[in-house]
Amino acid sequence: MKNIDMTPAMAIATDEGALGTASASATPDGKNSKKKTAGRRAAKALAYFALAFTMLLVLAEPWLLIPVVALLLAVCLWD
Repeated sequence: MKNIDMTPAMAIATDEGALGTASASATPDGKNSKKKTAGRRAAKALAYFALAFTMLLVLAEPWLLIPVVALLLAVCLWD
């Protein structure tokens, strides 16, 4: 939830976290950004593999489209 009435000073203070420490992604050496990039690439590869595997299963057995649609609907409606 975002507070629209926040002043810029309050926004900067809340970006640092509850304990006032800088976030891990703000390190100047870039080690954490490399880990995040590698994690994103792995997640993207896994998502594409899952999509391709699901398409193959649906092509083999068309009735498997029902649970796929139900799962996609559940993800879309997730709050």
